[in-house]
Amino acid sequence: MNRKNDKTQEHKCTSAQVHRNTSGLCPVPLSRFIGMLCVCLGLIVTQMASAETSSAKFKEYEVKAAFIFNFLKFIDWPQEKTAGNNSQIVIGIIGEDPFGPAADIFKDKSVEEHKLVVKRFEGAEQIKKLPEKDRNERLEALKHCHLLFICPSEQKQLRDIIEIVRNSSVLTVADADGFIEAGGMINFFTEDNKIRFDINQVDAEKAGLKIRSQLLRLAKKVVTETPAAKNAAKQEGN
Repeated sequence: MNRKNDKTQEHKCTSAQVHRNTSGLCPVPLSRFIGMLCVCLGLIVTQMASAETSSAKFKEYEVKAAFIFNFLKFIDWPQEKTAGNNSQIVIGIIGEDPFGPAADIFKDKSVEEHKLVVKRFEGAEQIKKLPEKDRNERLEALKHCHLLFICPSEQKQLRDIIEIVRNSSVLTVADADGFIEAGGMINFFTEDNKIRFDINQVDAEKAGLKIRSQLLRLAKKVVTETPAAKNAAKQEGN
């Protein structure tokens, strides 16, 4: 009786119908096994793509961090902003920080004997929601930055952030559409797989900053007059 049952079971579990693991136990339907294999392969491909994207993003911001470090060498702030031999140059990052480890380039570095310090800030919307005392402290800290990088997460808050630091001699930097038009000073963009940047010399000078000619020559475009001034010149020409 037992032999008959064994034969019946053996007949049901042919190789065309099941897949056995290496121990020969736990038969799994072949279609289910293939489905599970496809899911696993899909997860592996997704993880690989995610890793490649993360690596590309890191390299992008590694390059931008290197640019920022060199920007600092060609910007002259008002004397009161860098007074004292032991004063620091503060690099602010507001919003969801895309630099990560790439910002390590600033560690233990100095520019003209001024030590570089990185300070990270919540996004503008989060700052607005803070208790009044904390909010005012954040706003003052933003104004004390020498360079402020406005993260992509703050795209909708560009004008508000620029307005906060407008009269505080802060070099504003971003990689956002419309940044220069909004009054930002240096904007990164990608062209032919290379990181390039535009400079808004008008608003930089209004803030009391002098951008040296060596840096201006490296920019793709340098804004030397406001749209209003351009329109006025056109009207006079007509």
